[in-house]
Amino acid sequence: MNRRKEILKRIEERGAQVVVFGLGYIGLPTALYYASKGIPVKGLDTNGGMIEDLENGIIRMKERGLEELAQEHLGKIELMSSYESVNRADVCVLCLPSPIDENKKPVIRYLEDSVAQLAKILKRGALILIESTVPVGTTERLAQLFGSVSGLELDKDYWFAHCPERVLPGQVIKEIEANDRLVGGVTETSTELATAFLTTIFNPERVHPTTARVSEAAKLAENAFRDVNIAYANELAKICTGLDIDVTEVIRLANLHPRVSILNPGIGVGGYCLPKDGWLLVESVREKPVQTELIPAARSVNDSMPSHVFERIRQIDHATLSLRRVIGVLGLSFKPNVSDTRNSPSVELIRILISAGLNVIVYDPFVNRDFGAKRADSLDAVLTACEIIVVGVGHGQVIEELRTKDLSQKVIVDPCNVVPDLREYVKQYIGLSK
Repeated sequence: MNRRKEILKRIEERGAQVVVFGLGYIGLPTALYYASKGIPVKGLDTNGGMIEDLENGIIRMKERGLEELAQEHLGKIELMSSYESVNRADVCVLCLPSPIDENKKPVIRYLEDSVAQLAKILKRGALILIESTVPVGTTERLAQLFGSVSGLELDKDYWFAHCPERVLPGQVIKEIEANDRLVGGVTETSTELATAFLTTIFNPERVHPTTARVSEAAKLAENAFRDVNIAYANELAKICTGLDIDVTEVIRLANLHPRVSILNPGIGVGGYCLPKDGWLLVESVREKPVQTELIPAARSVNDSMPSHVFERIRQIDHATLSLRRVIGVLGLSFKPNVSDTRNSPSVELIRILISAGLNVIVYDPFVNRDFGAKRADSLDAVLTACEIIVVGVGHGQVIEELRTKDLSQKVIVDPCNVVPDLREYVKQYIGLSK
């Protein structure tokens, strides 16, 4: 029996040894979900502290349903921090970071280092799946790297495929199961084996075979699409600010048209994916005779929104306030009801406020960091110290509590239109445009 038939047999019999590399925001939920489906799975992360925490049942991130899933299935996963112990793996699932640097260029070294290490130790007949979001052509280059380091032959001794995660923070556990999956092999056999593996775990109707380059481009395209559409809403908010009209009313009325669906503007775009994936798509054609204008422009608009909110705060009549240089900011994460602060526009606003010489007090029950501000342990502490309150992130429990407070002497800055119903109950209400 050749190696392709051997690994295919183990996959179909659900006996393939699977290792998930990187146990962060995507890797840990992925490993737990595999375990919940009866797949023999190991989890590897070179962060020894994270492995120790997991062994003690400590989950560093807050994600709806994650702790419950971990309580039931974490004990089924063999945890490790060394590559030497995974040399017999059949399927390697790489859930590693693929950020951009300060020049908006992709950083692929984490994947490259992992692939090079695997190439030195893996037995013949392994399938390597890349879940990370990468520039088009990256999976092919990683497959070539594996071959050059290992001396093995692609399509005979090993196989590579791009199978990107497509989940939303805060909904990861739900969307791992519900969302469609892309399977892009660097060869037809790679696609076949990767498809066989994923269909043992997910609904086969939601698994879509394609090529690695198409899979990479589709993943980038979906996030760039969202970023561009948000940028239009944010640009519209700036225009409405200049016109002194309410952007939320403009959007509400425009959206009455059956072919118009403008998104909601806000404080900016954060998280791990949207701020970088458009740049990865642009980078994919950097050496081609292709001029890219829309995606970089959208990125510029969305990155400018914390500064726009700062300008809105500067326009407040501070002469009427007794605590003029103390600003309260509610929420540090990049979106409501999660602990993820990566690329958070709220954090960027805090940096701008502090740079302007203002004292900032922050409150976020999901986040234990302060980002250079003074951290409050309760909403009451912020309200006592500040007259200007910025609703940076609309955490449900914070907003619910805020609505119970006497805000008659407070200026509420609400860039995401979270509490427009408080307009009549505050000293002054400042929206994104009016």
